[in-house]
Amino acid sequence: MRLLLLLPFAVLGACHGGGVATDTPDASSPPDASPDGATGCPAGKAGAACILDLYDRAAACDPAVVTELRVELDLRAELGPLWANGRALFRTVTPTHVAGTFNEWSTTALASSAVCNSDLVVAVGPVASGFHQYKLFDGQSWLLDGNNPAFAYDDFSGNPDGQNSVLATSDSGRGYLVRLDNVCSTALGNCRDVTAYLPPGYDALDAVARTYPVLFMHDGQNVFDDHDCCFGHTGWEVNVALDDEIGAGRVAPVIVIGVASTTDRNAEYGLSPTKLAAFLEFFQVELQPRVLAKVRWNHQRLAVAGSSLGGLVAMSQVLAYPETYAGGASLSGAFWPGLEDGTAVRDKLAAVGKQPVAIYLDHGGAAANNSDGAADTIDLRDRMIGLGWHRADSPDCTPGPDALCYHSEPGATHDELAWKARTWRFLRFLFPRPV
Repeated sequence: MRLLLLLPFAVLGACHGGGVATDTPDASSPPDASPDGATGCPAGKAGAACILDLYDRAAACDPAVVTELRVELDLRAELGPLWANGRALFRTVTPTHVAGTFNEWSTTALASSAVCNSDLVVAVGPVASGFHQYKLFDGQSWLLDGNNPAFAYDDFSGNPDGQNSVLATSDSGRGYLVRLDNVCSTALGNCRDVTAYLPPGYDALDAVARTYPVLFMHDGQNVFDDHDCCFGHTGWEVNVALDDEIGAGRVAPVIVIGVASTTDRNAEYGLSPTKLAAFLEFFQVELQPRVLAKVRWNHQRLAVAGSSLGGLVAMSQVLAYPETYAGGASLSGAFWPGLEDGTAVRDKLAAVGKQPVAIYLDHGGAAANNSDGAADTIDLRDRMIGLGWHRADSPDCTPGPDALCYHSEPGATHDELAWKARTWRFLRFLFPRPV
């Protein structure tokens, strides 16, 4: 059974129970590198074993222990369930049931209840290692865990929200998606959802101080494994590709932040020079710092990627802000805007000059008719080579400040299915596994 109803501010509680949500859930608890100071438990999800021990001790109803447990859970009010050593703790607002893949979607197997007659409500039960989807069931409705930003897309026809909540154990070997933020711009007059992929092992105790490189991706609503998006083409499934590539040791663990486009996409991504300039400033000055503060970023230069007009924006960013970006990827880039008045990206290259950024360019189609932007991409590639970038062809590319990695997929169409098939190429180029 995989049903769900989005509960805008649903809440999950603690010790034998439900959840709370906020507009901007903190997916990682950035202070993970040090104890939280309440009981000495490691901060964030890495403190799960310590908190489950507190839960066991609270069974004796010592008020001091129950208070300690509440403090620790309040510090993690937006992180979702805590898991360690084959057990999970779910906090809910009121007594309810937790049903998921770990208990065959049973509506009775795991119930939350008050801890020692307090208003602290939790459920604790056995959960095997793995990637688990689940929902809360109140006897009538299936609800997302509003206290948990982690989710998975679900194309089950009976699930009106198209998503389930997720518990990915730290040893599951899989990453997971989180609702990271909803960021609004006064200058642009709109808001956009921001979703992040956190790599396998992100919540492990031995990774509590580990930081990660970050890749931003445009059209963020299309880059993960939503099978109902993208004109029926499904998404790029970047999260699926990364689980495979990281697991096989071909790509380094990386955080991917997908920034959704809006109804003003075409203008913001390049058809309006004024809107494009405003979007680039918003992204650089407002959105980027805000969302990076919510993940364990390594504070190194970033990477950015996109397709079509999203590829144009990505190239605009790396050339305008080389101090911020170490690499950029454009798949089937739409490099034609501005050609009529000399303001196109390729026309600006000579003035911009060679920048110390690694570039990935690809296309499908055919150069003869410029399908899938083939001729435009080749023109940009050759101009970059003329300025000092050194070409190699995927998959035989080595990243570096002078590297230009190129790939042509003759006949490939201009859609998410085609970009999904080429995703591994730019991931291996920009984030190779350290030797």
